[in-house]
Amino acid sequence: MSSMQTTTPHNAIDQSENPSMLLNMPRAYAVMHENGLDAMVPTTHKNLYYVSGHMPDSVLGDFGDLNAAAVLPASERMSPSLVASDYDLAFLVTHPTWLPHLRMFGAKERSSATFLLEVLSQGLGIATELRGPLRDLYAATRATVEQDVYTALTRALSESLPDGNVRVAFDDLRVGQEVRRRFGDRLEVVDGLHHFRKIRMVKTPAELKLLRKAAAINDVAVCEAAAAAAAGSRLSEMVDAYRLAMVRQGGTFMGQRGMMFGAGPDGGFVLDNNYAEAKILTEGDVVVLDCVGKYQLYHCDTARTGTVGKPSARLARVHEVVREAVAAAESSLRPGVNTLELADAAKEVLSRNGLNLNLTTLAWHNVGLDVVEYAHPSDRTRGWVVEPGMVMNLELFHRDPDLGGVHLEDSVHVMQDGLEYLSKLPREVLVTGTALPTAER
Repeated sequence: MSSMQTTTPHNAIDQSENPSMLLNMPRAYAVMHENGLDAMVPTTHKNLYYVSGHMPDSVLGDFGDLNAAAVLPASERMSPSLVASDYDLAFLVTHPTWLPHLRMFGAKERSSATFLLEVLSQGLGIATELRGPLRDLYAATRATVEQDVYTALTRALSESLPDGNVRVAFDDLRVGQEVRRRFGDRLEVVDGLHHFRKIRMVKTPAELKLLRKAAAINDVAVCEAAAAAAAGSRLSEMVDAYRLAMVRQGGTFMGQRGMMFGAGPDGGFVLDNNYAEAKILTEGDVVVLDCVGKYQLYHCDTARTGTVGKPSARLARVHEVVREAVAAAESSLRPGVNTLELADAAKEVLSRNGLNLNLTTLAWHNVGLDVVEYAHPSDRTRGWVVEPGMVMNLELFHRDPDLGGVHLEDSVHVMQDGLEYLSKLPREVLVTGTALPTAER
């Protein structure tokens, strides 16, 4: 439980005193100053959570068209703020935002508003440990509460901006245009989506903690999925095992099935899920496990290649080349290097060993609140310069017409003096249908 400051102090956030804070505040200030921004306003799930830590079910479940927002001023002398619904007042007591300024909104005619009034203002109901802190927060926010989210956001923004013309980046331009209509012509609305992504490319300690946890959950789920892929079983049993393992550990799987699974010579194709999962596995099938999930919105992305029974000589050879190519690229992975150079190191190994580059997906991508995370879409082709604190994957998937797919991928934390591998799974061909311990390499 914690009280919430509702004034606007100078130099409001000290990141060192907020160990659970996801936002990279120094990088955010740098990006705003570099792009001539006076503030940034996140309203989409990922960026709102990143800036404020606020992610109740009302937001994740899209209870309304716009459920919450944050205001991040470019001036370090102005306090960032969270705009949230009275519906989530209790959530903010048990899970407070690290933003110092809080502005609530809520329709008075809602039953939840009436309940708050009865319990907190009239003193009705049974006393619990939640009631005291909730009553304090309710009282502290009544002087600035607004009827609707747009009025609350406009007020919060007006308190955070200097006089004169201003530039504000919104990650949802529809929201930005509505605020501009209310705010006036002095507000220039800027597309902030790529600015937020650029900030998020370098991870904070709190983010790294979540990414490590996500990878550990995924390691267990990969092993349980592989163990379920026995001869005579349907591929869907492997998919179900993965999904159940993710959920059991407090994670979630990506999409409908945990991203991409395949088996046999067709395992290199992107297939209709129902068609692929109806396949009955047979001895010798090569199984692709490209396993993507989330833990508290942070992604895990691990890929391994398995086989039903003993690996064939051909699979063992191709897989060894793929493993060598990934290792060659990662051996040069350090701050200051462009990702295109790293990709070239992997391509050289593949070509030297006779693997067709035209049959190989080979690309770097960062991982975080997005599973494929770029500061700008052009980074896919132009590459980008590696910085310490990035978490990166080399996506290397070789498609063999006879085997199907041979895939190997891990998330790697780039440090100033080395690499940290988030997954602890061995980089070997997994023999499926048997129990697989999650041993460190």
